[in-house]
Amino acid sequence: MARPRKGTGDQLSEMLRCRLKPAEYLRVRQAAQQANMSVSDYMRRMLLTGTVTVKKTKDLDPATFDQLRRIGVNLNQAVHKLHATGLIPPELARAASAVEKAMMVIVDAP
Repeated sequence: MARPRKGTGDQLSEMLRCRLKPAEYLRVRQAAQQANMSVSDYMRRMLLTGTVTVKKTKDLDPATFDQLRRIGVNLNQAVHKLHATGLIPPELARAASAVEKAMMVIVDAP
């Protein structure tokens, strides 16, 4: 089963183009990288809100990173099962919530 289509109001269908000098484009691209965003997402956020919040992350030790990767693999398998059967595995919501809480601790840490 494929992912449901986005509503017409949620689709990014319109394109806005502008010209930049090479140095300007480099500044925008570097700012987008620092914000861990694509250039399009960065510029859209800047145009619509005027600000982009860059969250600093802690350096993860390899063991923590490996555990998070394994959890992500398990979540991916559960979501695949959801898409294949249409039935929500009961552990999916709990696991996703636990991962989200753990990631927020990592992202919001000073």
